[in-house]
Amino acid sequence: MPRIAVRAALAVLLATSTVADDSSNRPAEYDRFNYETTVRANDHNDYGPEDWIRVRCPDPKTCLGWPDSFDEAIGWSFPENSCQWCPAGRGCGVTHHQSPINVYRDVQIEGDPLYNPCIDGHWMKFFDSTCTMEELQRNNAFTIERHALKIAQPTEQLADGSFRIGCQSELGRRWGKIDFAKGFSQWWHLSHTDLHVPSEHTQNGKRYDGEIQLYHFYSVSGEEAGVNNEMGTVSFFLQSYDDTPDYDMLNRVICQWRRAEDQNRAACGLPSVETEYPGCHSYSRGNAASTTAGRNLRTTVDANATLLEKPLSAHDIIIHNYLNPTGERKTITMSEEDYKDEDDFDWAAFIADVYENERQVQNRRHLRDYDHVGPWHNYWPLIGVKTEYYYRYSGSQTIPPCYGRFVEGNNRAQTNNWRVMKDPIRISKRQLAELHRLLRERIAPPTDPLVACQPDTAAKVDPTTNFVDVARPLQQVEKAHHMVYCECENWGSQWEEDKDYCRIFRDDRNARYFQHPYNFYTEGF
Repeated sequence: MPRIAVRAALAVLLATSTVADDSSNRPAEYDRFNYETTVRANDHNDYGPEDWIRVRCPDPKTCLGWPDSFDEAIGWSFPENSCQWCPAGRGCGVTHHQSPINVYRDVQIEGDPLYNPCIDGHWMKFFDSTCTMEELQRNNAFTIERHALKIAQPTEQLADGSFRIGCQSELGRRWGKIDFAKGFSQWWHLSHTDLHVPSEHTQNGKRYDGEIQLYHFYSVSGEEAGVNNEMGTVSFFLQSYDDTPDYDMLNRVICQWRRAEDQNRAACGLPSVETEYPGCHSYSRGNAASTTAGRNLRTTVDANATLLEKPLSAHDIIIHNYLNPTGERKTITMSEEDYKDEDDFDWAAFIADVYENERQVQNRRHLRDYDHVGPWHNYWPLIGVKTEYYYRYSGSQTIPPCYGRFVEGNNRAQTNNWRVMKDPIRISKRQLAELHRLLRERIAPPTDPLVACQPDTAAKVDPTTNFVDVARPLQQVEKAHHMVYCECENWGSQWEEDKDYCRIFRDDRNARYFQHPYNFYTEGF
């Protein structure tokens, strides 16, 4: 397939805040959003979920309110904020496919009002990018945003002004890629990963402790695909259990977010956090001599500390083209490797290696920051979940501008194509607590134009538990979502857990759907 330059745009790297009065003295680029209620602070608007449609982004270089932008595919049209407020149980009186929603298994049972059988014929093949852990560290790819914990697939700008993936290995340069079934003949490419607590989606009414979302852009133009304006997200539930040990790969990324946290605090002239996380590097800068009084936040920057600039992800590199339609176009250059068929890849050997690494990891010498847990893979949640089965539906982005305005008569135009895996990844209680702490104790970077080096999170914080909420409220499920559930009856999985599960409950759909819904033992959801 020929080399393709994908339209893109300069991005907004800082999250947003906004408030009720659009006549604010602050310009619109200082609009931001939160997960609680619309307020006015620091002379700007910080909009709650019901008002997200009011978050504006007039200038990609200064806008705070659209932290991810999705115009990097060729031929995109990205004309407006699409955050309709259509809450579950009430809706909004218009046809929509807003996200997140409650996905449920009855949708594949005849007689359900939204009955929609799965016709997907295979699992989602995936291949890693050339971004190693060392490359991600070097590019400052782990960040704590106001709305999520993030891992970017970094880009770099070439002399001609175009962009390419910012990681190189012995394989050259390539984006991570995944093969969606059902109507997609080309690859989807990985842009970035977000982690929210609690989960944004629910399954059969259950809200999980967290949700990991892998965001993708399509590799061909809307004209070539026949449908314009699409994005794709693969989502994974996280659930903590009392008897569950740590999920080691999650520890590895937690250590990197703690590293990013300490670098930011150093740049702000603040001491390290006192909360330790055994297994990760222990940061103690400034703590030995500090007292409670001495730990007050400062607004000056430590001249001896360096805070690396955050990298642009593919989803970040687009809004420039949309907001500057007559100006210089930004392009992403992709290589032949990004379009390779990969038909000769030995998946059985790959999965065997995964199991062998898990058997060996407990016998290895434990290294700081969990570097002993095995090779890094940017699709680590797809390996950790160990199921091939999922829900799919047509929806929207779950943060402003909620890209995914429903287009009558076309169920794919302006769509986020969701794949929500059916089983949660099991994590420990201490891991869950640390995810909440990282978001709750976030400090704005020294470059923030509103609250530099001050506490700054979009989260709603529970005063009793100190747990945070960075999940958009559920939206009403509609036929326009075209929700489908795919499971054992649709294709055979290569994961041993799936094989056993599907064999045991092969003739008992009720047990498979509701009584024992996961490929590990539970009573109900």
